[in-house]
Amino acid sequence: MIRTAMIIGCILFAGGGNLLLKAGMSHVGNVAETQLPVAAYILQTISQPVILIGVVLYIASFVMWLSLLSMMEISAVYPIFVSAAFLVVMSGSAVWFNEDVNTLRIIGTMVVILGIFLVSRS
Repeated sequence: MIRTAMIIGCILFAGGGNLLLKAGMSHVGNVAETQLPVAAYILQTISQPVILIGVVLYIASFVMWLSLLSMMEISAVYPIFVSAAFLVVMSGSAVWFNEDVNTLRIIGTMVVILGIFLVSRS
């Protein structure tokens, strides 16, 4: 039960952290188009509350991941983590950022997840 909760937490924190990092960077702007000096751009980036929360979630996911690695075989837990985190990020990007999640992308995602599943069973 604890392992399942930790896997779900790890997935949600990693996916949520990535989505918050994207939201924060959308606010900061494109690094290639900035007129700011590098140090000012970095300071502006790390001072965004959404980015800081995203980093905290990502670190929490990392700590859970280390705990999971101490309890489970990586070949068993990694495919679950990657597949589910991929779905969380893709779904979140469609909902919050209006990214195009078309039929071809969904089919491609399912093929990747099926491939991960098959490799994890071999």
